[in-house]
Order: sequence, then structure tokens, then C-alpha cells
Amino acid sequence: MITEATQSDLGGLVPLFRSLNDLHAVHVPDRFHDAASDADLHDVLQGAWQGGSRFLVYRTEGVARGYLKWQMMPVGVAALERPRRIALLDHIWVEPIWRRRGLASRLIDRFEQDSARAGAQGWTVRVHAFNAASAALMRRHGAELSVQAFDKYAAPVRASAPTSA
Repeated sequence: MITEATQSDLGGLVPLFRSLNDLHAVHVPDRFHDAASDADLHDVLQGAWQGGSRFLVYRTEGVARGYLKWQMMPVGVAALERPRRIALLDHIWVEPIWRRRGLASRLIDRFEQDSARAGAQGWTVRVHAFNAASAALMRRHGAELSVQAFDKYAAPVRASAPTSA
């Protein structure tokens, strides 16, 4: 069953959030790492909650098996863009053993309903280039490629060995 998470549910999302972050750390190690503690990850979710993000959770037997994090985006600059309210689908994750059962699609369907009730006229999502499965999921829900982002990271700065005098 999909429900909107309460603040007290955030602790139960930490293992799912860790799995999502671990996937990104493997594929985009210049940007993501997997060294955060559970408390650190809870703080990230708590900060997002306090900043207005909303969380949808799919549970079975009282355990979170998948979640979707979303928030409303600020309205664009009227001089440049057509005024509209857009929702940002920021995270979506379903435990691997629960995939291929339509759970991610059900989370997105619920997100579309809830964001429309909140005044959104559409939604946007950022999908990393390595994640073809997520891109396919978004296309199945009617999303189209609209922007490509390119990242360049400086070589990691390594601490030099102390010199002796």
C-alpha cells in the first residue's frame, strides 16, 4: 500500500535511501560516496522534509519496500518562461527483490495525483546517464528528454606528504 510518509517514517526510509545512494556512488564516484552513517542519511531526509519535500512509501507487512521523494519547484521567471508550477520527482527507489511488480509505476501514479492536487501542471526528473532502467520508466510515464547536463570534475586533490626540514 502507498501512503504519504510522516516525519516519524523517515527512519524507515534510511536503508532504501542508502541503497539508492550506493548505486550512485558506484556509477558516479566523482560526485557520490557511500561513507555516510545512518544518522547522516536520516539528517538528509529530515532536512528535505523540513524544506517541504514529500515522501510516498510503498509498504508490505509494515516495512518500506520502495519510496518516492518529491517537491514543488519554484515558478520560473515570467520574462523568460511560461508561468507554470512543476513538481520535481527527486528520488525513486524500489528494493531489487520487489521490482518488476509495478511498484515504481504505482509510486509515480500516486505522485502525479498528489502533485496535481498541490497545483503542479507537470513534473520533471533528473536521471543519471548510467540509469537506463530509470530513463525507460520515466518515458513509460510520458516524460520526454528535455535537457542534457554535462559534468566535468577536476582531478581529486591529493594531500601531499609533509616535507621535512
